[in-house]
Amino acid sequence: MSISYKTPASFSGFSCLGGDCEDTCCRNWEVKLDRQHYELVKNAMLSNEHDKAVFDNSIYLNGRSIVSDHDFSFVRMREDGFCSMLDSKGLCSIHAKFGISTLGDVCTMYPRVVSRCGDTFELSGALSCPEVVRRCIDAKNPLKLKRFKPAELPRSNNYPIQRELSQLDDDFYSQHFSMVRDAIMAMMANDEYDFETRLYLITNLANKVSDFYHRGCDKSAGGQLDVVLSAYAERGFISKLDMFIKDYDAGSPISLLVTHSVLSIKLQQASTENISLLYNDLIQFYCHSNENIPEMLTVKVNNIIKELDFNQQQYIEQSLTRYILNCLYREWFVTMPDPFTYMQMLLVRISILRTLIYLDVGRDSGLNTKELEKKIVYVMYNFARNIDQNLEFLKVVYNALSEQNMMNFDFSPAFIRI
Repeated sequence: MSISYKTPASFSGFSCLGGDCEDTCCRNWEVKLDRQHYELVKNAMLSNEHDKAVFDNSIYLNGRSIVSDHDFSFVRMREDGFCSMLDSKGLCSIHAKFGISTLGDVCTMYPRVVSRCGDTFELSGALSCPEVVRRCIDAKNPLKLKRFKPAELPRSNNYPIQRELSQLDDDFYSQHFSMVRDAIMAMMANDEYDFETRLYLITNLANKVSDFYHRGCDKSAGGQLDVVLSAYAERGFISKLDMFIKDYDAGSPISLLVTHSVLSIKLQQASTENISLLYNDLIQFYCHSNENIPEMLTVKVNNIIKELDFNQQQYIEQSLTRYILNCLYREWFVTMPDPFTYMQMLLVRISILRTLIYLDVGRDSGLNTKELEKKIVYVMYNFARNIDQNLEFLKVVYNALSEQNMMNFDFSPAFIRI
């Protein structure tokens, strides 16, 4: 079997900016330390009393009932949110004293994500890193893939694989994942159609195929899958969906109601996180009372969109498109029970992200492209850090949507038309 190594062209050659980065990845995280590197660090730091005391105070075992090797232990954060293993210069003391071989998988590889899809190793970048966001949103061809060499990784041998596609012969869901993902990504990347039309197209497709294409589905659905994918690529069919989503009127600000609810929960749970601080500032800027905040913000967002010039609007939608394509490539919908469950949650996430971007951009008039990019990058990487890649928080959001019966296709257009 021939092994290939692929990464988005925008991520090819990525390197950490280090001290030139506008933020740090050593703050406000739950930093996991896998079992292998826990033992390595422990053995290295038992050599003297000072290091042993630092280890005992800074690293603790995962106390949950179900623990894997990947989340075997954690590095404690200081009261200011920074990693307790940082030295007086803000550098990693473990790395400085014992070398990269002792660093855990998370610290060594971030923001790199390696997955294996059949005979292909896929390298992607987490959008919680501002440099990854910059590379992502300015990609000329977001579907272009390049070859990467394992030797280019921080750890060229024994590098962690975040997920691996099942190779079981009877696993139809996994077997056809690449084909379906490629089709969805091609539809989303096709800027011949409006942004909201493409969102509705891929969500409609996910809903349609989920009837017969899902975890544990019948293997005989192959022909049906081909038929549906072909139908959703036809211009006439896309035009019908385009007309529907442009005429859609939810009748109430459902998208902003959900956005406000989610961000309010985040404000209560983590008021000092950047995305919480941003949303609080936006409320103070746009809302003159605490009544009917979703309705007020809905009006503001619609006015902002109308006031943006064509190039600004195009740049924002291009950036959001690239963000979505990164998610589709990196996250893998087969980790969910069916494609629609994944897509509906992605819609909600993008709805929140779009709202934050428009509201933040709307506070300043006459932004040039560089200033606009800076705002988008700030919102995107902090959104990814605080919400989008916070699985525990997303579970809370999913459960809340399920309780309100919003995890069904009837609500999808409402999340698309913010």
